[in-house]
Amino acid sequence: MNWHGLSEEETERLWRRVNRAVKWKPGSIFASMKPPKPFQVFDVSQGFNGIGFLEDAEMQILKAFQSCTLKHEFMYALDWQHECYLFNPHVPIDKDEFGEWLVPVIPNGDYCFFIHQEFQWGLLGDPRQQTITIFGSPLIRAIERNAPVLFQK
Repeated sequence: MNWHGLSEEETERLWRRVNRAVKWKPGSIFASMKPPKPFQVFDVSQGFNGIGFLEDAEMQILKAFQSCTLKHEFMYALDWQHECYLFNPHVPIDKDEFGEWLVPVIPNGDYCFFIHQEFQWGLLGDPRQQTITIFGSPLIRAIERNAPVLFQK
């Protein structure tokens, strides 16, 4: 299996690091994020209305992750209030019983983040704002080359 669950201690430490890096205060009604520059914000509200966008988003974002990592590198996949994982984007992605990634690319009710293991770049899914924020030049460039339909205006 490609999703390697993190211990509770690892998860807590990782969330503290994420909160500092993107200046996010989870649980607050003002839970906005201020990721490191450069960053881009995409409205993904259309993705909440149907699953037609999900497969394309998974495929294109996975290509972007792969282009930004070496074959042996790992990334963090964080799902707020759920299990968090370490995974390698170059290894086949296991899916759940609904045919989705264990941490969804389009947030389905909780904040979902995908962050390079060294925090050089990442994807931040915000279910309240119905946005995905991409930060870090390598991932921004990769997304520009392989933008999901959902990100195109």
